[in-house]
Amino acid sequence: MLPGHLATALVALLAQSQEATALVIDTFSNSASNDLGFWHGADEGMTLNWGNQQLEVSSPDSDYSFYTQVSATCEDLTEDNGSYLHIQYSGSTKFTVSLQQHNSECNEAIAPYPETWDSLEAARYAQNNDIYMPISHFNIDKTRVLGVALKAWYTTEPTTFSKVEIVPSVPDGFPIPVKEPSGSLYFACKRPNSFAFGIDDGDPVFAQEVMQIIKEEDIKVTFFTVGAPLRDPSTNLSNVYNEMLSQGHQVALHSYTHPKMEGLPDYEAIDYEYNEDIAAVAEQLNGLRTSYFRPPYGNEGARMRQRLAAATGTDDPSIINWSIDIEDWLWAEGPTPEKQLEAFQRDISKGGNLVVMHYLYPSTVSYIRQFIQIAKATGKQIMRVDQCMEDPGAPPL
Repeated sequence: MLPGHLATALVALLAQSQEATALVIDTFSNSASNDLGFWHGADEGMTLNWGNQQLEVSSPDSDYSFYTQVSATCEDLTEDNGSYLHIQYSGSTKFTVSLQQHNSECNEAIAPYPETWDSLEAARYAQNNDIYMPISHFNIDKTRVLGVALKAWYTTEPTTFSKVEIVPSVPDGFPIPVKEPSGSLYFACKRPNSFAFGIDDGDPVFAQEVMQIIKEEDIKVTFFTVGAPLRDPSTNLSNVYNEMLSQGHQVALHSYTHPKMEGLPDYEAIDYEYNEDIAAVAEQLNGLRTSYFRPPYGNEGARMRQRLAAATGTDDPSIINWSIDIEDWLWAEGPTPEKQLEAFQRDISKGGNLVVMHYLYPSTVSYIRQFIQIAKATGKQIMRVDQCMEDPGAPPL
């Protein structure tokens, strides 16, 4: 046995060795940049209180994030796949930690930016003011890491952060949970030279006009349906979506009542949204089952991803966001509805190929043919979302 002073010195030396091999990303000592000299900052609407090498964060909305980058372009962390993301914190653990993947060009001017990320639930990995997350638990391309996002609070209680780093090991006895399946998050089509329209919540009064335009333009699209109105006979949506299916379009999930999924208070509330939507789709659409889901408002976090995998019975459900937003929610009912066309063209010019839109407004419906024709002019082939994701279960092109 080593004498006490030698044992203490050895422990200190080991701690120093680990610290020397750690990649310290952020100690929150500078509001302008992190310890690597790269950008860090928050979405507008969050409350940030900067202290002495710490940052207190509170968020009123589960859409918001604080970001700290490991590169201005792409960082290769493949050699760190056996390491751990370590976060020192105090306060609430009701948030998500995401590791972001840049696009293939490592260019923020190209859509989508970021290309994707994987999300882990802070509370599952937290103990005694430390969070240790295996880098291997983040299912992204580790050759193109952009940064870490602390995000999707489902409480207004604050969290104070003092360090974000990558370390080679965890303290003895620190519990690491199993990786929960969290699906794949998409903002763009995978199939080369493809383009897809993902169409959300519609007004049945416009449904026949929309389907007629789509039929005349000879394309197939994907409709994401909310379960509660599907069950309401007065909406006629079950007939609408059955007709869409009969014409070869894809119909997929969009929650039961259209909440921000990660903002819901607990697993039970999240499960209700999935299970009721899945049941409504099966009841009303001849037993249809699908693992494709578009989050209302694009709202994403670790809990909603994990529970989607559980509800759909697959380890890899497809969470479909977008790289083209026509911004109908912003412009359709205002004095300049033509800005929907401008938004569509703007995002196409950035390389976007996966659309979010709604057939809720007369102006939007009046532009659908133009949207389709602009997309055709890119030379890309328009298809269903499952087809553009190269899903082997999708109908052949």
